[in-house]
Order: sequence, then C-alpha cells, then structure tokens
Amino acid sequence: MRAGWGTIVAAALGVGVGLTGLPFYTFGVFLKPLSESFGWLRSEIALGMMFLSAGTVLTGPFIGALIDRSGVRVVALPSLAGLAIGFLALSQSGPSLASYYLGWALVALLGCATTPLAWTRAIGMRFDRARGLALGLALTGTGFASIFGPMAMQGVMAAYGWRAGYIAMAVFVFLIVLPVAALGLRRDGATARGIDAPAPTGLRWQDALRTRAFWTIAASIFVMILAQASITVHFVPLLTDGGLSAIVAASTVGMLGVSIIVGRITVGLLVDRFHAPRVASIFFILPAIALALLLWRVDGTNATMAAILIGLAAGAEVDLLAYLVSRYFGLRAYGAIYGAQLSAFGIGAGLGPPLTGLVYDQTGSYQLALIAGIPLFLTGAALVATLGRYPIFAPLTSGTGEPEAAHI
Repeated sequence: MRAGWGTIVAAALGVGVGLTGLPFYTFGVFLKPLSESFGWLRSEIALGMMFLSAGTVLTGPFIGALIDRSGVRVVALPSLAGLAIGFLALSQSGPSLASYYLGWALVALLGCATTPLAWTRAIGMRFDRARGLALGLALTGTGFASIFGPMAMQGVMAAYGWRAGYIAMAVFVFLIVLPVAALGLRRDGATARGIDAPAPTGLRWQDALRTRAFWTIAASIFVMILAQASITVHFVPLLTDGGLSAIVAASTVGMLGVSIIVGRITVGLLVDRFHAPRVASIFFILPAIALALLLWRVDGTNATMAAILIGLAAGAEVDLLAYLVSRYFGLRAYGAIYGAQLSAFGIGAGLGPPLTGLVYDQTGSYQLALIAGIPLFLTGAALVATLGRYPIFAPLTSGTGEPEAAHI
C-alpha cells in the first residue's frame, strides 16, 4: 500500500471524472434546466445516457485489448484530454436535440478509456493480497464525484447557467485530473516495484467467453445497472417531484456519495477475506429495500435512507465487477475481458434512464419504474450468488516455448 499510493490517487481521480463517474452522477442535475431551456421531454434528455453508454459498449473490448498491449498510461491520459473536449462540446448544445446527442457521443468516444477498465487494470497489476482494498480505495473516486459533483453543478448553474456547468467539468479534468494522473501513472505496474514480474496468468478472452461464470457475471451486472442507473439519474427529479427542494435533493445525493465511498472500502475489505459472490449478493439486495421506501413515501427521512442503501450497492458494483474478473479469469487478458463485461454494464446504464424517463412521460410518475426496479435488483443478487469457487491459474509452456496460462 505504501508503494502504490500514487497509483491509487491517480486511479481515484481518473475514475471519479471518467464516464462512470462525474458525467453519470451529475446527469440528473441537468434534466430540469435543459427541459426548461429547450422544452425537451425528460425521456428525450435521458436518452443522452444511451449515447454516453454507447461509447463504453462499442469500445470497451478494443480499449481493453489496447491497454493489455500498451499499458494504462499511454491509453488513459489522451482519453482524459478527450473527455474535457467532450464536456466543452456539451456546453454548446441546443436548441436542437441532435447537438445535445452529438455532445454526449463525443464525451463517450473521446473519453472511452476513462472508465474503470483502465484504472482497475493499473491497480490489478500492482496489488494482489490487498487487491480488494486497493480497488475499493481507488474507486472511491466515483463516490466523491457523486458527493461534490451535483452540489458543485447546482452552485455553478445557479450563478452562471447550465452551460457553465459543463465548462467547469472540462476545466477541472484538464487542469487538475490530467496532471495528477500523469504523475501517478508514470511508474504503474510491476516496473514500479523495480522487479521483472512474470507474465500475468489467466484465461485468454476467447476462452473466458466459453465459461458460465462470464455470462453469469454479465447478466447480473446488466440487470443491476439497468435498475441502478435508472434510480441514480432520476433521483434528484424524483425527490423534487415529491416535494423536496432542489438544494435538499442535491444534498441527499451527496449522502448517496458518502455511502458509495463507505461501500467501496467495506466491500474491498470484505472480498479480501470472504467469497466475493456472497458479499455481492448481500449488497445487491439493499437497493431493492431503498425502492420500497420511496414507493411508500418520499420525504427527507426516506430519501436519506434510500440514498444510503443505493449508494452502498453502487459502491459494490464496479468494485466487485473488477474483482470478479481478476479472480475468475486472471490478468492475462484482463482488459479485453473486463471491457466485454463493461459492455454489458454500458448497455444497462444506457437503457435504464431513458426507459424510466419514458415511464414518467407516459404516466406522470416514477411509481411504475420503482416497482419494476425491485425484482431487477433481486435477480442480480440471485445470479451472482450462483458463482462457484475461484479458479486457480498456473503458467505453463506451450509447444512453441511461450508461456501459456492454464486453468486448474
């Protein structure tokens, strides 16, 4: 941990502003301002999340393979600069919806290597015994993004308008995150320890596709994020529709961020000591309870409790996905395999918010969407609970004399 703190800080900032961090957790704050400015429906605005997720879905496996070959630093740093350019493009959206969708497409494509795929690879190469804790600490970046992002955007937009919100995010990425990431990743991986590490062991990505574990993890994360993205993106408008002020709603989202951080570190500590699927199944049930509370009544107490429970689960999802991929498939083709899993994550994240927005536009309420989310969370918990023991990987030598990972 002492040797790897620079990588953890770089990864935390990178994942915090990356596609699954700042853009995701501030998305809902822009719903009402954009609707008021241009008269767009919430379902139309929420469709931007599908464009954001499309970048992850389409590029994930390729970016993962590129990182496997070239390393995190070479791929992630240019993508951070691209992310800032994408935010600037978003600030120029309107009055046509096409310009708004184009802005999100640019964010997704230019920032495609800012997902946890890149940052967890750097952590996985440096840590083994404390990998769960290191992943948890690195991925707290999304928790901080969900705490400070919505409140910061509310303040900036109140003073200067919604366009300034996207500009502020671009400036933060370019002037703060990019230099810190460049310093923290300059000696990531085995070379930072001054040793000649053996080649990572594990399955090739094509072999991973043939395992039940691969498809079980993909199905579980898909249904989980389908429901999780829906409630997270629409959380602020749901609370304000229920009678809470915009400032109170944004601060409640901040509580969600605190619980994400707690969830990340707690899950990281637990999976280093207990079987990860058992830990996951427990945490994945919590947001189902949160939705039941919001169905019962939307008030300050229930909103806070729901934010805590949703945050704990959100804190577990990405951590557990990275940890499960590293343990069930090894690190040999980690980038490609995790990228494929992240595609399932991206599809769910892209579909959930616009579907929930459509439900709201058709019914004038989020109630039906909340009801549908409960079985989705429970299904995700049940699926991940069926995963068996971790496989053991050992290096073998193929007939050509090259090392090849064997599944024992």
